[in-house]
Amino acid sequence: MKLRQLRFVKSVAETGSFSKAAEQCCATQPTLSNAIAQLEEELGGRLFDRTTRKVELTAFGNHILGRIEEVLLAEQEVLQTAKTYHDPSHKLLRIGFSPLVDMGLLNHILQPFCHKYQDIELFFKECLLDDLSERLRGDVIDIAIIPSSMLSEEYEHVSFYEDPLFYIARDGTDLTKPGGILKLTDLPSDPVIMTGGGCGLNGSLDHLFKNEGAALTPYRGQAISYQVIEEWADLGIGSGILPQAKISQSRSNAYPLTLRDGTDASFEFCWIWPKELGMRPHIADFIDYIQTTVPSLIAGSDGILPMRAPRSF
Repeated sequence: MKLRQLRFVKSVAETGSFSKAAEQCCATQPTLSNAIAQLEEELGGRLFDRTTRKVELTAFGNHILGRIEEVLLAEQEVLQTAKTYHDPSHKLLRIGFSPLVDMGLLNHILQPFCHKYQDIELFFKECLLDDLSERLRGDVIDIAIIPSSMLSEEYEHVSFYEDPLFYIARDGTDLTKPGGILKLTDLPSDPVIMTGGGCGLNGSLDHLFKNEGAALTPYRGQAISYQVIEEWADLGIGSGILPQAKISQSRSNAYPLTLRDGTDASFEFCWIWPKELGMRPHIADFIDYIQTTVPSLIAGSDGILPMRAPRSF
């Protein structure tokens, strides 16, 4: 197995075309096709269904694509770690976050910082909560964003934002109430579809329901993504509860949730960083920024400037 083969697979998955992927990867189409065929033989299954009109991932391909992406991201991480070692003056800010985090909002609030500190290179890393902790301890990332219900005394923290929660009814059931909202304590008894748990969704929901004295009945199976939660809810398998940022924009039958006191049910997200951080100047500048400037950006009081696109690793 070679990294180039993995890059070919990722490119085909993204473009939906062998020819476009070959162009993107600066390879001939026969070279790309042969490399993918060799990888499929090694892995023991077809990665793509290919017709004259379109190219789609097979169920096996969809299952394994995430692992392929992780390997390619790890490659970039190794390269950047080496670059920082050989060039200590290189200013790198590595931000890790749970998959629950609103990437649109994160981009939004980083714009003024990137405009002011154009010599700082940003890297994003999306990973599960346990992985985030290991990366913080190992100095692989500098700062992370997690649900506040997952906070630990091991880290310094400051609040970031709150994301309101919405209920997706099983099989599209109409639950319209006066005002169009639902209380957490008044939900149907349908099981709630969860993920594997590592992203923070399950733990945050459990924490919220316990605080409200409400019963949470998880569905016995586990969805691989937030999109699958929506799909399963539409199929009548169970209901779903997701933060607004993770609900498909096209969905119209998601109901805002409230607590007993009438306030919005929501997940709070926080920035965390190690207490013993050797406060490199540019990281200290960023921590000062998220403590002093970001709250006003969240409140919508400041303008937003053009931003250089951060890279993922």
